[in-house]
Amino acid sequence: MTAGTTKLIQPPFKRADGSPRRVLYAEDQTSSRIVTTAMLKKMGFLVDAVEDGELAVQQAREQNYDVILLDIEMPVMDGVTAARSIRSELKHCDDTPILALSAFLADSTEVTIWRDAFDNAVPKPANSNELFKAMTKAMGMKDRNLQQLVANEGPTHVTANSLLGALRRAVTAGSWRRLQITAANEMRQLGLVMGAAHEAGDIEIYRKCAHSIKGLASNFEATLVVAKLEQCRADVTQASLEALLLEIENWLIS
Repeated sequence: MTAGTTKLIQPPFKRADGSPRRVLYAEDQTSSRIVTTAMLKKMGFLVDAVEDGELAVQQAREQNYDVILLDIEMPVMDGVTAARSIRSELKHCDDTPILALSAFLADSTEVTIWRDAFDNAVPKPANSNELFKAMTKAMGMKDRNLQQLVANEGPTHVTANSLLGALRRAVTAGSWRRLQITAANEMRQLGLVMGAAHEAGDIEIYRKCAHSIKGLASNFEATLVVAKLEQCRADVTQASLEALLLEIENWLIS
């Protein structure tokens, strides 16, 4: 392998009968859902992706999954509520690992919220390496041989950039552009809601929107959008919000 080449370890993410492991993934942001689903499929998983926690509970009720991956912040039903519902209501999911997906894992308050509902957490956005390790650890809860296999192979070195580039090359230019437009529209709408929440003094809604924008922008490596978002979180003013919206537009046309 030449210097700088990335490697993706492919452990046997399969059930005893040889069929692929199945993942339930809930994420309300369309573009983030597409990118993370692509990562999971690249690892060999079958993926059922849904838009909110309520749909996740419904899917878990009807299907057996090897891993359940839930975004923390979702409309209709959030990930924490969904995880608790699955644990309390669905006995066939008692030993199914449930992972939290969150943009603010470093926040001690956030950790307190998900600690009792999830087996582990994944940063949002998760690059291929982080997601691979989290899924391997989750599989290792059931299959110690798999955990040992990956430990023997050593760490992976696949970056978010390598996956994003692969995804871009795998779709047509028109499809990629539509995905970008979808992401920008989602970020723009969230920014407008942040502005309304700021005027209303609703800190919780403001925080949730910031959470979603950070995940979207990071998934698409929109680093300047993330920087403007951090300014908004540090300096909550109308001017900082307008600067964020402008940066979203700049990212789309860049």
